[in-house]
Amino acid sequence: MKLNKIFFSLIFFIVVILLNATELDYSILNEFEMIQRDLGNSYEDYYAEKMKLQLFYKAVTLGIKYDYYRPKYDKFIGVDQAGSEENENYFDEYYLQYSGDHLFAQVGTFDAVIGSGLALHNFYDEDFDEDKRLMGLYVQSFFERWQTQIFYGEMDIAFENAEDDKDNIGAIDSEINVLENLTFAGSYILHEQAIEDCSEKNRRNIYSSRFNFFHDLFDLNGEFAYSEDEENLIGRALYTNASYYLGNFTFSTAYKNYTNFDFNISDLPMANHSNKELAHGWDVGKDEEGLMGEIRFLPNFENEFIINYAEGWNDNFKVRQSNLYLEYRHEFDELSFKSELEMFEEINEISTNWEKEITPKFTCDFLLGEFPILLKLETQYIEEKNATRSATHYEPKFQSDISYKKYSISFTIEKQIDDAIVSEEGEDGEYWIGAELAANLFGNTDLRLFGGKEKGGLVCRNGICKTQAEFEGLRVQINTEF
Repeated sequence: MKLNKIFFSLIFFIVVILLNATELDYSILNEFEMIQRDLGNSYEDYYAEKMKLQLFYKAVTLGIKYDYYRPKYDKFIGVDQAGSEENENYFDEYYLQYSGDHLFAQVGTFDAVIGSGLALHNFYDEDFDEDKRLMGLYVQSFFERWQTQIFYGEMDIAFENAEDDKDNIGAIDSEINVLENLTFAGSYILHEQAIEDCSEKNRRNIYSSRFNFFHDLFDLNGEFAYSEDEENLIGRALYTNASYYLGNFTFSTAYKNYTNFDFNISDLPMANHSNKELAHGWDVGKDEEGLMGEIRFLPNFENEFIINYAEGWNDNFKVRQSNLYLEYRHEFDELSFKSELEMFEEINEISTNWEKEITPKFTCDFLLGEFPILLKLETQYIEEKNATRSATHYEPKFQSDISYKKYSISFTIEKQIDDAIVSEEGEDGEYWIGAELAANLFGNTDLRLFGGKEKGGLVCRNGICKTQAEFEGLRVQINTEF
C-alpha cells in the first residue's frame, strides 16, 4: 500500500509537468463489454469498462489503466450457476516509463520474461483471467553485443486469507552475443513465495542459463534452470529444441525434462502440438519428461505437408501421453484448403483414467466476388474410461465466416452425440449454436456482438483466436482507440 501511495504522488507531479509541455502527445484505449448470461430461467446483466490512458513526452511515457465492473463477471462460473459477483473498480495498472538509446526503465506495473519463460514469465493471462504482473521497478540496458535486465517487484497470489498476500520477485539476466550467430545468457532469480495458511514465505533461489545458435543449415536452442528453496527441495528444468533444413524439408525436435519445477512464476513449454499438460489436473513441472519431432515438407509454394508426433511420461511411466498431428495445405489462385488430423491419448494409471481424442478438420478459404468466405468442418471423437464408467461421444462442428469490407459474421453449430452403448446417460447431448458479428466503425472502433451458446476452449472466428469459457447468452464488446 505504501508503494501505491508513493507512485500515485509521483504520477500527480509528472502529470502536472507534462500538461505544461508543448510536445505532449497521448493515446486512449477504451474497452466496453456487456454480457447478458442465461442462468437457468433468469437473465443477469454484466458490464465492464476498461480505459487506458498514455501520455507521451519525448522519451517519457505515463500509463494508467482503470477497470470498472458492474458486477465483476467470472466467466469460469457455469452457465447454470448464479455465482457471487460484486461490483468492483480499481486501477489495473499504472507506470512511468523511460526509453532511450541504450536504456529502458519502468516503475509501476510491468510484465517480465526471461528467455522462453521457462524460469520466469510474469504477465496477465486474459484468457484465464490470471494476473502475474509485477509492481515494482524494471531496468534494461542494451548494446551491440550484450543486454541486461534487472527488476524487482511484488506479485498478487491466487489464494486468499493469507497474512502476507504478495510474492516478492527479484531477478538479474544478462545475454551476450559471443559470435554473430551464437548467444549465451545467464540469470539469477530470488522468489519469496507466500504460502497458503502460513505467515512466512518460502525463499527460493533459481539459476538459469540458455544458448541460441543459428546457421543456414540448422538452429539449436537450449535452456536449463536449477532451483533450491529453504526446505532444500531441488528443482530442475531442461528444454531444448533444434531444426535442420535440408532442401524443401525441415526437421525439428524438442525435448523437455522437469522435476519439482511447478512454480507459479514459470511458463513451461509443453513440447507437444496440442500444448496440453501431461494429464488432467497434473501439476505442470512437478514430474514429467517428453520428446517431440516434426517433419515439414514444402515441395513448392502451393503445397505444404506437416507430420508432428510427441510423447510424454512421468518418472515411473504410470502417467503417459501421445500426440500425433498431420496437416496438408494447398493454395490455388483464389482458393486454399487445409486438412488436419490430430490424435491425443492420455493414460493415468495412478487415478485409473484413460482418454483418447481424434479430431479431423477441414478448412476452405475462398473469394466469392467481394466476399471472402471461410468454411470449417470439424468432428471430434472422445473416449474416456475410469474405474467406474466408460463413455464415448462425437462432437461434429461446422463454422462459416463471411466478410465484406469492414464487416464480418461468423456462424457456428456444434453438437455432442453420445454413444448409448457405453454412455451412462444414453442419450444425445445438446447443441451449441452461436453467431458473432464483427465490424470496424469510424476507423478506430471495433465492435463484436456474440449471441447464442458456445462450448468453450480455443475459439477462432472473424480473424481472432481466443480461449473462451463456456457461455450462453449475449455478449457485446466495443474497443475504441484514439
